[in-house]
Amino acid sequence: MSHHSEHQRMKPVLDLARKLDIASNPHPAAIFEAGSGGFQVWCTPKDHPKGWDGIVMNPGAFSKPCEYVGSVHWRWEEDAIVGLEIETSAYALADQKPDEYCNLTDIPRDFQRRTIFNRDADIEWLKEKITWLFGEAGVPLPPFEYKQAALSEIGPYMLAHYTSDSDEYVVIVSPELDPQEFCKPGYEVARTLEIWKAGDFPADVILRPDHEFQEAEIEPDEGPLVEQYENASRLGDDGWLEAAMEDSISGWDE
Repeated sequence: MSHHSEHQRMKPVLDLARKLDIASNPHPAAIFEAGSGGFQVWCTPKDHPKGWDGIVMNPGAFSKPCEYVGSVHWRWEEDAIVGLEIETSAYALADQKPDEYCNLTDIPRDFQRRTIFNRDADIEWLKEKITWLFGEAGVPLPPFEYKQAALSEIGPYMLAHYTSDSDEYVVIVSPELDPQEFCKPGYEVARTLEIWKAGDFPADVILRPDHEFQEAEIEPDEGPLVEQYENASRLGDDGWLEAAMEDSISGWDE
């Protein structure tokens, strides 16, 4: 095995990527841009990752409207290609949805924007396109390697408040999960609140208030979490979570 033989092993993949070149081939499957040690992948209005709905795409110098999604590079160990290093950068999301996304690699805690780098939806879409290309080229697919975006940068957590006739609990739901997944039989999702500063707290587990330490008077038929939630909502404040966790929540169960 040598560098030359490994390049020859990957040659059918790059040859097909050049045939399906985004710049010159108008075919819908032509979304690639080949290099010497990997290739780039672009999306189109009809074939794009989840979350790209409504993104305006223009052809520019290419064969059709498109936007850059990500790239793949061969990962070498001595003379062997042992994996595919992949990464995504959704620049179009930061450009066209600046209130939701930003292109900073290190997002400040108080900057309430989602990352555009290695979003789960973009990574999954990129993996599908790479897998398809290797399959069409008849080349075994090496394992993927990539750095997953931090949960705190994917998007806001969701504080979900669940109630029954006689009980209540909350769950800090991780980004991109559905609060309904944590709704126990006999309960309903009473209300939800987006929060951005929850990365240091236990997520995706049931949390209950410790009523023994409740000092504030509570209106009849209104749980302690409801009062704190409504006050925060009126003030537009999501920083109340830290105080609520310290003062009210003592533990969780399954």
